[in-house]
Amino acid sequence: MKKLVSASVMLLSVCSAMIVVPAAFAQGADGQAASGQPASCGAVTIKEPAEYNAYANATSQSTPQAKAQAIEAFLTQYPNSVAKVDLLGQLMSAYQTFDAAKTLDAAKRLMQADPSNLRALTFVVYLEHQQANGNQAALDQAQTDAQKGLNAAKDQCMSQSDYDTVKAAATPIFYSAIGADDQAKKDYKGEIDAYTKELQSFKDPAQSTVVPGLLDTIYLGQAYLQEDPKDEKDAVWFLTRAAQFAKPPYQAQIEAQAEYWYKKYHCAQNNGACQAKPDGLQDIQQLAAVPANIFPPASYNPTAAPPPPSPQDLAHQAITGTAGCESVTPAPPPTAAAGAAAPAAPAAAPAAGAAPTVPQTCSDNLKNMALADKEFILANGTTADQQVIWSVMNGVTAEVPGVVVAATPDSVQLAVTQDSQQSNKADFTVNMKEPLKTVPTAATKVTYIATFDSYTQNPPMIILKDGELKAAPKAATPAHHTTTHHTTASH
Repeated sequence: MKKLVSASVMLLSVCSAMIVVPAAFAQGADGQAASGQPASCGAVTIKEPAEYNAYANATSQSTPQAKAQAIEAFLTQYPNSVAKVDLLGQLMSAYQTFDAAKTLDAAKRLMQADPSNLRALTFVVYLEHQQANGNQAALDQAQTDAQKGLNAAKDQCMSQSDYDTVKAAATPIFYSAIGADDQAKKDYKGEIDAYTKELQSFKDPAQSTVVPGLLDTIYLGQAYLQEDPKDEKDAVWFLTRAAQFAKPPYQAQIEAQAEYWYKKYHCAQNNGACQAKPDGLQDIQQLAAVPANIFPPASYNPTAAPPPPSPQDLAHQAITGTAGCESVTPAPPPTAAAGAAAPAAPAAAPAAGAAPTVPQTCSDNLKNMALADKEFILANGTTADQQVIWSVMNGVTAEVPGVVVAATPDSVQLAVTQDSQQSNKADFTVNMKEPLKTVPTAATKVTYIATFDSYTQNPPMIILKDGELKAAPKAATPAHHTTTHHTTASH
């Protein structure tokens, strides 16, 4: 059974509204509050002896299981008891130690009895978030309840110091649930806002160095890479920060991701030394390892690499730099000057029938071009460059290895290039020849054999048809050795 985070557990010990039971039932105390306080904040009296005995029995049980069972019996027998809110809080506490599903149920019942109960809202949001498992409706509900928690007013019977303690523990839980909901809906600006506020709400920076704060630090860094355009500088900080506190084997994976995007941001493409050992990265790692540096300090200011050639120029160079293709397509128009409006799209498509003529030598050499380079030309080249590369791809059957982003029995979306895999964005769609008997899960590495069918430039996507899963190589059949029988002659 999944345990609750320590912050949530701590909430149960803060400011439980205790029932004060009079020593003698015959006194008939009216349960009014002390002078100057609302009646609901004073001592509450259970007047009926039978109800009192049932209450005393329920609250005196020595084990959480027995206590939960006794409280349930009490609430069934006395559904409108003055002790209901207090007992629902104790029921939630008891279930928390051994049954998450019943903890959630008890917390929801407490919310119904006391809609502004911050402890109940916190447990509901935490458990809804943890149990959602990617279900959008469940994540939406957790987000709705989290907003209620953020907006919940202080209970009139709660001291300011107790309220501040509960609120401090609850706020990161609320923002974490909101961030998860935005992440599932691909609302990356909302996700960045929620996870930023979560990290800002930690009273102790050390909370960001362990789960769940550490995990949401990773999500925040990745959200910056999902924006358009990407914010690589902020992404590098939060990924590097997470890598300093993650445990093996995850630490190495996060470090590799942070280094990859740091090179993209800082190292010029033709700077081999920086690409091999990026300068300045070690200094960033040391800054990020300081627990107090949840957010980048002023000293975090890596320089951006010089602007590379435009993607359109790089695509054209990939074509014309191939042997036999030196002048097969015209050069793209000059890149707009700094501050000038960039062209909305690549050069206009040539008139029908005006596709470039591709010499056989050029065509043969382009066929051997890496798949990632072909994809880059289709996504970024001029219409003429696209036509040339597509002429050697269209209708060709090939192996396509990648990482699954989404899948159905009839179609699988793959992240094939390294950039796409780092960003978890599909750049290939393989439509199956026959429905898959086993649908691959996200993040699975697969290889399909399929035929290039079409492509789109925006968003970049190459579509293949007649896909089939590449069969695993057969194990070698052991050689069969004939046993030789030696006969010993009798003497």
